[in-house]
Amino acid sequence: MKFTPFTVDGAVAVVTGGARGIGLAIAQRLAREGARVVIVDLDGAAADVAARGIVDGDAVGMSVDVGDRAAFAALIDEIETSIGPIDVLVNNAGIMPVGALIDEEVGVAEAAMRVNFWAHYNSYRTLAPRMIARGRGHFINVTSAAGGIHSPGLATYVATKHAATGFARSAREELLGTGVTISVVMPSAVKTELVDGIRFSWWERLGIISPDLVARRAVATLRRRPAVIGAPAGTVPLLRLHPFVPEPLWLLGRKAVGADRTLEPIDRVARAAYDGRIEQQITHE
Repeated sequence: MKFTPFTVDGAVAVVTGGARGIGLAIAQRLAREGARVVIVDLDGAAADVAARGIVDGDAVGMSVDVGDRAAFAALIDEIETSIGPIDVLVNNAGIMPVGALIDEEVGVAEAAMRVNFWAHYNSYRTLAPRMIARGRGHFINVTSAAGGIHSPGLATYVATKHAATGFARSAREELLGTGVTISVVMPSAVKTELVDGIRFSWWERLGIISPDLVARRAVATLRRRPAVIGAPAGTVPLLRLHPFVPEPLWLLGRKAVGADRTLEPIDRVARAAYDGRIEQQITHE
């Protein structure tokens, strides 16, 4: 399926989870290409700082809990009234609980589903009808390579990313012919706070990609509007091989590379700031 390139210059682009990491890198790149960027984050002060830090573009910061459907819808109304019709919505906000499922608080799992999946659903239900009426719009849904595999120590996270990926792929087909599209971006491990405290070996850390690489791949979807891309390139074809790997071979491979590190003792001191933001998501329910 071929789509016309989406003009970024002058477009209104909303980036959730945009105060840091991948979201901030995407916001910066969109601003450099001429978009009017709205950085949305649960931490409103951080969103404002991030927006002021974009000196070579037009950006503002706003606060919202993307898992709160009513609040997210109200924010979309505010943006479209005060700034203009939203052309691009980047669903980037996400949280990644790490550790054995049996030790996980139910509230953590509920918060992960709210942010990682329901926020995508909520933005679609609110914004897609408006985009369809205008005949123009693009969603960039940042999920994860975890949305194509399974991994102990990340059971809840993996479940939310499978849900988000499947939702976007299905919704995309319902949009055919409307002028509105959804692209899924599936990054591998990224150098953000999500990987803090996980005991990677030095050689494994060499393969952890930068937020800017993900941002380049995400913003590039505006040119051809593909259904799904990986970051780095080549990630998606590898993920498609996963269902054909017999479980004994899969487990042997995981053991050989020490892939169960998310079940090993996590450095909770190093991860304290990130875990604290997960706790914030629970208290905002």
